[in-house]
Amino acid sequence: MASDSSTTHAGVMMNQQIHTNVLHWMAVYTFPRAEKKVSERLGEAGFEHYLPLKRVKRRWSDRVKWIDFPVIPSYVFVQCCPAERDRVLQTDGVVQFVRNRGVPAVIRDEEMERMWKFLADINRMIRCEARFEPGKKVKIEAGPLRGNRGEVLYTKDTRVCINLTSIGLQIRAEVEAALVSELNS
Repeated sequence: MASDSSTTHAGVMMNQQIHTNVLHWMAVYTFPRAEKKVSERLGEAGFEHYLPLKRVKRRWSDRVKWIDFPVIPSYVFVQCCPAERDRVLQTDGVVQFVRNRGVPAVIRDEEMERMWKFLADINRMIRCEARFEPGKKVKIEAGPLRGNRGEVLYTKDTRVCINLTSIGLQIRAEVEAALVSELNS
């Protein structure tokens, strides 16, 4: 049995000997704008994979449409064991594994979970339409301005502009509507 002699840097395991039958998360580079197809093909091949997407509203002269774009262009995350790396590389649209110091970088499960949580929060914020009327009293529930209270000045898409008076200064802050709650008068 191989021993793990690994160090970590920014959540990526480096310089390690890994067991051939243990699944690890890794990232692959794809050809430009091929992320969705690569993700689909990896799924068809039986690999667990993850392609973080963000939903963006696009406006044309005749219509408005929500489109999913990759959060990290040209990257798809895949869970595989070392023995399956060649199969992953043979997937149409995959260029190579993301490498660190010349070896394919292994991403720890905890780092993947953090990314899933972070991106879920981002997507929730993107989808949350601002629903606050100007003049309403609100409280910021999360983020660096958490706990501050103020009055809504205006809303724009998913953001709310708030006049913050609770910190003793006249400051305007634009924050995501998902981070704000209405105060009962």
